[in-house]
Amino acid sequence: MLQDEQTLRRTVAKNIAAYRKSHKDTQLDLARKLNYSDKSVSKWERGEGLPDVYILAQIAQLYGVTVSNLIGEEEPPKKANPHFHIYVLLLSVALVFVIAAILFTAFTIAAVPFPSWLFFLYAVPVSSIVCIVFTSLWWGILMQGLSITALIWSAGACIYLSIPIPIPNLSLIFVVCAAVQVLITLWELFRFSRTRTWF
Repeated sequence: MLQDEQTLRRTVAKNIAAYRKSHKDTQLDLARKLNYSDKSVSKWERGEGLPDVYILAQIAQLYGVTVSNLIGEEEPPKKANPHFHIYVLLLSVALVFVIAAILFTAFTIAAVPFPSWLFFLYAVPVSSIVCIVFTSLWWGILMQGLSITALIWSAGACIYLSIPIPIPNLSLIFVVCAAVQVLITLWELFRFSRTRTWF
């Protein structure tokens, strides 16, 4: 029975460490999310103790697995290659600008009465949306906040530069952008206060 408990401790220790690392959490990050001390997490990962069933359920929920995954011998996922995520993001953004270049070329050749250089400007908020999607999947609060910031200000610039007729006080649109920026910053700080991690 003692050997079985030791085996279970080693298995749980290995699995908690593997899932934590695959989600880029430090022991302190995980401890804060569980409202435990990092010493407790370190103890679990050394096999010197077992978290109770409630904590195991919390860990499983945090990492999108089941309690069975944490206590079983199934091989935990290996840490994802961060470069793969960067390449996917860069390729997606590059595709947006390729489409902008195609539209710019087509409108210029066809002599369409439209400032075709604006397509490159429009590509910025579209790229920002792409970044928001991927940072939400793979990165933390900081990268998501930067992507949203880029969307806010580039969208404001697009509106400001796209209106062909002079409108009094149109530049006040950037006041709206600033107000939205403050709101987003406060929201990201609130999220940080709950997770205590930017990445």
